[in-house]
Amino acid sequence: MTRAVLALRAPSANRVYTAAAGPLVLAEARWVLGAHLGPGVVVRERTVGGMHALEVRARAEQTVDEDRLDTLLGLLSTTYGLFEIAGEGLLRPLEASSPLRHPEDLETILKYPGKTNEQFTALLVNLAASLSTRRSGLFDGTLSLLDPMCGRGTTLNRALRLGLSPIGADIDRKDVEAYRTFLTTWLRTHRYKHQISSTSLTVRGEQLGTRTLAELAPDKAAQRAGLAQQVTVLGCDTARLGEVLAARSVDAIVADLPYGVQHGAHGGGGVQRSPLEVLRRAAGTWRSLLRDGGGIALAVNRHTLDHDAAREALAAAGLTVLTRDGAFRHRVDQSIDRDVLLAVPSNHPRLEQLAALDALQEETPT
Repeated sequence: MTRAVLALRAPSANRVYTAAAGPLVLAEARWVLGAHLGPGVVVRERTVGGMHALEVRARAEQTVDEDRLDTLLGLLSTTYGLFEIAGEGLLRPLEASSPLRHPEDLETILKYPGKTNEQFTALLVNLAASLSTRRSGLFDGTLSLLDPMCGRGTTLNRALRLGLSPIGADIDRKDVEAYRTFLTTWLRTHRYKHQISSTSLTVRGEQLGTRTLAELAPDKAAQRAGLAQQVTVLGCDTARLGEVLAARSVDAIVADLPYGVQHGAHGGGGVQRSPLEVLRRAAGTWRSLLRDGGGIALAVNRHTLDHDAAREALAAAGLTVLTRDGAFRHRVDQSIDRDVLLAVPSNHPRLEQLAALDALQEETPT
């Protein structure tokens, strides 16, 4: 790569998130590009004509796959457009291929209190996928992704747009049913070929909850071409997913932990309200489902879950946290000071290389 590429940053519908997006997408780009392409790319923030952007250049004497770079830049959570820097004051538009298969409104049309920002969801998915040794599955639909606390499906919808067949789980029956209703309506509105069914989720005679399975494709031609997808939603306790899903079957886990409200896991006769207790109960199960070469992107509220406590809970489950405290820190509102922890199995075959990417976050390119 001898050129420089500019990725213009799209604004967010959320004003607060837009204000924080610069450092977040810079960190995202350094992790994602570093994991996929190696440390041969330098990324910095830049303002062009009053518009915020990322400038990406290869390090001296480094060779980078330009097509893969353009695709990765196009998938970053806030990318609005790509340009090659053709000279002083000159920008040439780039057409990057995209694996996104479905219309944008699959992610944006559903609104409800507490919904995770779509751009932040895309960031989490990109980060978790980049940590996997099977990260290339993000481009051909073969990456296995689990959201063990999926709520009303923001992460699942992002994964569907990427061509994946994701699995979600949530203990809240209302959320599970709300997602089923939304997805059914969306598929009918867009005239997709689809089937949706819900059955009892029973293990050894015990009913754990429900299983909803949706199969979908834009049309018959896509079905015949092998482009049909599935999304599975398990209405059950996240800590019991190991009884339902196969061990070491997941490449990437994306979770937005509860922020100190009712959510997540039954225990001791009630519903756990403590994010730390939820993490302690569930982390071992998540690790058992994750392949040794898999990765986790975990969003947390610093007000209710201390970084060191989260690190210890994950370590007890055989997971190593790669990111430092505050690596993706940003304010959501007065009660939520959000951060992202990236973690991998402690025996991950690329642990040293991934851990070295943390140092890239301290760089200030000239």
